[in-house]
Amino acid sequence: MANRTRNIALAVLMLASAGWGYESTRASSATTRDEIWSFDMWCLEMRLYPMQRCDARRAQDVKDYEFYRAEVEKFDSARNTKAERDREIQQKLNPDSTPAKPSGPVR
Repeated sequence: MANRTRNIALAVLMLASAGWGYESTRASSATTRDEIWSFDMWCLEMRLYPMQRCDARRAQDVKDYEFYRAEVEKFDSARNTKAERDREIQQKLNPDSTPAKPSGPVR
């Protein structure tokens, strides 16, 4: 009997962890501000420069960072424009496919 209880508990744990894992694969709804790294993060993580160089903030590094910011903002703008255009096309092709919004809290 103890073996069966242990197996049921293990199965429940596996199903719960699979559900949590699925949630982590959903597309995030990050805004542009969330997607753009600060100068320090960009310098340390993307450029892999040592902390002393990042703290110095060389003119060329700042220029490169501003280029990075502009590219991220341009990409985000293009992605949002495409998503809106896709929604409009979907609405025109199938006006009844609009997903219903839940009326109460989702549990």
